[in-house]
Amino acid sequence: MKISLASVSIALSLGLIAYPLLGMGADPLIGGDRASSVFFAARRAQVVPAASSASSSSVTKKEGSPSRLDRRTSRAMVRLKQLLGSNADAANIRPPSALTRPPMDPLNRTGVYLVSGRAADIDGYLQETIDDVKKAGGNAIIFDVKGSRVYFDTTSPIAKELNLVKPIEDLPAIIKKLHENGLYAMGRFIAIKDDGFTAAHPESSVRHPTTNAVLSATWIDPSNEYAQRYNMEVLCDLAKSGIDEVNFDYIRFSTENYVALGVFSAQEKADKVFSFIKKARETIDACGPSTKLGISTYAILGWNFPANLETLGQDFVRFAPYVDIISPMAYPATFSEDGGYWNPAKHGPSRMYWLVKRTLTGYKDLLADEDKHKLRPWIQGYGVTAQNVKDQIKAVYDSGYCGYQFWNAGNNYDAVYAGMSAMTPPENCID
Repeated sequence: MKISLASVSIALSLGLIAYPLLGMGADPLIGGDRASSVFFAARRAQVVPAASSASSSSVTKKEGSPSRLDRRTSRAMVRLKQLLGSNADAANIRPPSALTRPPMDPLNRTGVYLVSGRAADIDGYLQETIDDVKKAGGNAIIFDVKGSRVYFDTTSPIAKELNLVKPIEDLPAIIKKLHENGLYAMGRFIAIKDDGFTAAHPESSVRHPTTNAVLSATWIDPSNEYAQRYNMEVLCDLAKSGIDEVNFDYIRFSTENYVALGVFSAQEKADKVFSFIKKARETIDACGPSTKLGISTYAILGWNFPANLETLGQDFVRFAPYVDIISPMAYPATFSEDGGYWNPAKHGPSRMYWLVKRTLTGYKDLLADEDKHKLRPWIQGYGVTAQNVKDQIKAVYDSGYCGYQFWNAGNNYDAVYAGMSAMTPPENCID
């Protein structure tokens, strides 16, 4: 197959090619040649290897109703054909490893979170959790991949240089185990709060724009070029690993020093966070476009957006076109009892149900029509009964959504599993 440099230039300008062409240059993130071509277009067009062989060079379009495909699919398929030509040899398209199996709908995933290190016990704790999740009707597990250290064996030169690698997890083995059991693999990636990186590179912390005084010593300035490069190197490894989704947590400004941080306007804060998210989108689309990008956001933004945007800079409405999943952290326990958020006379007898539903409907009202479907909330898995769990899940379903993930830092999910097992998802939420 021959592709002219003019075609390449046009495709690049359209954002079609995320990988370099065969033999045409070095990886901009990690160095070295990559024998890959039009992965970004193939991913957008929902192209996967033929089911008959994981190593087959032929490709086929994902089965399913066209209404289930995102709006970019038809455009990407046209662009793919324009680039390759009608008689192109499909053997030149090699999808990432995650595309060797049918893709899962990321919005339809239900599961639990495992704290750093728990997933590392692959044949013990992880397998037990897999069994429990599947028995309860779930299909996903989210585990830590980066905090103040990187928890897997990253190739990131910056992470190694600054001694920020703590490889307590065998990432390929964890992903393999989850996929073998039919589960969706999600990595929780703590983004802007990073005391490991700021300690090693203090210049990257949030600083006063005129005096250069440190305002948040343990939080990076999300627009800092060196901090971004470090995070993108790690993210690139994750996207190449075949993980289904990376979820950014702490993708905001700190709430602890909000008075001093008031030197930045809501717009300025959001601009800085947006630059990080935009770079992440570009990185995933370059390194492993089958991987989804999610963000965890404050629930209260769905109740009073302008006031809380001033503090957080977490403009999820602006960020939405660049991410695949938006996960409001809709934990009822985080709403004060006397804050007027729930009135049983007006909102019904279940506080758990109302607070989750009101958060989701608030978010839905703010999002553009093309982004409303991207919600998949975190819901509360700590200090709950099975009935609390059922109420929260029902709130998700009644809001028009299918997916959710439970948070419990202690990973005690007995009540969660009992509640999940008792729920029957709506017909549209069944794969």
